[in-house]
Amino acid sequence: MIISNIDSKEKGMNTGLSSLKRYTFLAALCTFMFSACGQERSFKQLNSIEFSKAIENSEEIVLDVRTPKEFKSGHIKNAQQLNFYERNFGQKLLMLPKDNAIYLYCLTGSRSENAASFLVQNGYKKVYNLQRGIMDWNLKNLPVIKDADAVSDVENKYDMAQYQELLRTEQLLFIDFYAPWCAPCRSMMPMIDSLKVEYKNDIKIVKINVDASKNLVKQLQIAGVPYLAFFKNGEMIYSKNATLEKEELKTLFDSHIKNSKR
Repeated sequence: MIISNIDSKEKGMNTGLSSLKRYTFLAALCTFMFSACGQERSFKQLNSIEFSKAIENSEEIVLDVRTPKEFKSGHIKNAQQLNFYERNFGQKLLMLPKDNAIYLYCLTGSRSENAASFLVQNGYKKVYNLQRGIMDWNLKNLPVIKDADAVSDVENKYDMAQYQELLRTEQLLFIDFYAPWCAPCRSMMPMIDSLKVEYKNDIKIVKINVDASKNLVKQLQIAGVPYLAFFKNGEMIYSKNATLEKEELKTLFDSHIKNSKR
């Protein structure tokens, strides 16, 4: 397998690379990856159906850039795994052969987009990204392989019955649909937790883990995270598929609290 070869090549390389050089490389990679979204992309975005048809040829490289735990919980057939969060991710990525087509995916398409941009920046010509990631793949009921030793994620897990029970609350209800591996989701966590305390008497604030709640996510047709939803008397009054600043949410909350008390 390509990734196995990468690992063995890496071990055979001169590991005398200094710590300073390693951290310099990592800093450069991170700087690029965080700025890549603002640059013109020359890799190709494929929807789930296009991606599925394109990788029917087993000679293509299909690369899952999620964590090992995510990969084991459900991955695309013949995919290989390379953890986006590994310190030497960029070094391993650049060991992929440039003459092969490379098909990348992650949970929502964000990590794999950054990896695709990085490959293109370094001279790779045939790079493809699964738009909206494996979340959209699952919504299309395309097949995945779950490893026998996969550990089920149960934190903040909800099914449809529990979700419907939430909607019956007499309070205003705010739901943060998140994934444990989603960087924007993680960045919002402390803010969501603080709002939960601050508004405990007026708004019920709940976090739902989309990794643990796959059936619910499929039924609700949620295609990306973070996904924020605000309800009044069981009816959605606001939703957004993006991060929000604390003051934006407080303004939203306060306006509806004021209206509900009239």
